[in-house]
Amino acid sequence: MMEILVYPVSAVLQFWHWLLADVFGAPVSGAWIASIILLVITVRGAIAPFSWKTYKVGRTSYMMRPHMKAIADRYGSSTALEDIEAEREAIKKLRSEHGYNPLAGCVPAMIQLPFFFGLYRLLYWLAVPDVGDAHRIGLLTPDEIESFRNTTLFDVPLPAYVSMTPEQFASLGTTVDAVRSLAIPMLIAAICFTSINLLLSQIRNRTTLEWENAFTRGSYRFLYWMIPFIALSLTTAGLLGLVPIALLLYWVVNNFWTASQTVLLWALLVKRFPSEEIHRNHVREAREAYVEKKREKRERKRAWRRKKAGALVRPTTIPAVRRDIRAEKSALAEAKRDEKRAKKAIEKERSKVQREAKSNSQQEESQA
Repeated sequence: MMEILVYPVSAVLQFWHWLLADVFGAPVSGAWIASIILLVITVRGAIAPFSWKTYKVGRTSYMMRPHMKAIADRYGSSTALEDIEAEREAIKKLRSEHGYNPLAGCVPAMIQLPFFFGLYRLLYWLAVPDVGDAHRIGLLTPDEIESFRNTTLFDVPLPAYVSMTPEQFASLGTTVDAVRSLAIPMLIAAICFTSINLLLSQIRNRTTLEWENAFTRGSYRFLYWMIPFIALSLTTAGLLGLVPIALLLYWVVNNFWTASQTVLLWALLVKRFPSEEIHRNHVREAREAYVEKKREKRERKRAWRRKKAGALVRPTTIPAVRRDIRAEKSALAEAKRDEKRAKKAIEKERSKVQREAKSNSQQEESQA
């Protein structure tokens, strides 16, 4: 799959180099460097509409959330067929009013990801003579490949990377100090833009976070822990791995584009789909309920610790205190299980009612 995607991406790179070098007469090295930048802009610009669709689906889901809760509160616990059908119709009408399609948020990511890999793979093969096809990479000819690999950025060859051996530095006509003087600032810029992208996404997600959903909250917290890990991974790869100057240039430009796109699409999204008081109240109430639940949990743990500490003064009460705490924990666990069982029973009964209604409808149609 990646090999196939290298062809259209290489065609774009080839076109920009031909336009800059052959039509406008730009220097060959400058044309290749500009072509890398324009390649990223072209590919990212082409798939930007799909990014907008992903953002729109997320925003629409946020706008629908308080109305979905109202529908669930009204019909969710009922097992009557008319209420089940009324709930289905209400949800269908709500989605139609908001133009919501849950699959629209999945398709853009499936489309974008292969092109990201194709773009990365092309530049990787081009910059590293030891990998890929030595004769042809995508639509690029051997002469174009050789020309690309002889290109320099601030007198540093595009195939050079920090962890090369002294022999490799000598074969490229450069030094480790020269490569580091360019690679490290570019690596820092790439890490900064990547971290900014993740932080912007977290800030954007927090304003519309589904606090009542445990998976959503966990993903939100997990991404915060991932920010330093990703920064460390990029640093390690840039300093110790096989990351040529050409790929560092791609990292910088691509992550700068992502940061700019995030800010722009976020601003457009908020302007086109402004939140109202009902949406803000829903998020605030859900967050307050979550915070209150956490506070109650902390208070219980503190109360148990106080009981255990008090029992140390009177050792004879330790067994009784332990039994009381176990009983409280058991009661809480049982209450959660009862709640889950009740929800499951309602869902099972609702499914049964729907199956029976569908079966009766089919029988009536067959008799008619």
